[in-house]
Amino acid sequence: MIYCDTSFLVALYLPEDVFEPVARPIAAGWDRGIPFPWLSEIELCTAIYRGIGRNLYDKSACTAILRQISSDKATGILLPRLLDSMMLFNSAMDLSKRFTATHQCRTLDILHVAAALEFKAKTMASFDNRQRQLASSTGLSLLPEVLPKTLQ
Repeated sequence: MIYCDTSFLVALYLPEDVFEPVARPIAAGWDRGIPFPWLSEIELCTAIYRGIGRNLYDKSACTAILRQISSDKATGILLPRLLDSMMLFNSAMDLSKRFTATHQCRTLDILHVAAALEFKAKTMASFDNRQRQLASSTGLSLLPEVLPKTLQ
């Protein structure tokens, strides 16, 4: 299983995202849906709403993106997955204690890696450097394997 953090999902859904040229070809090769727990959904929707506030696109574009997400959930491209909050909290606390001093992780970085581990993912798709370091430290493989220099 491949777990996508929000930086990867944003690249798939938001118009003209800087990471889109890297993310889209990677995701095009997948034959299974993307796990989509509440954590991913709320963070992705928040990124979309922030785009309106930053004048990246208008409300009609926002509505179209949200409709696409709903459609992708309905067709199985995005797979809603239950994520137990207490289990996630305990796993995240353990990761925080073990790795934050080394990787300077942020809370959402830790929560996404904890979610990937709870889902028993083998790979994490992310463009976030700190999150990638944390994921790698836990044994997760990374996509893309190496970030293009222009994107680091």
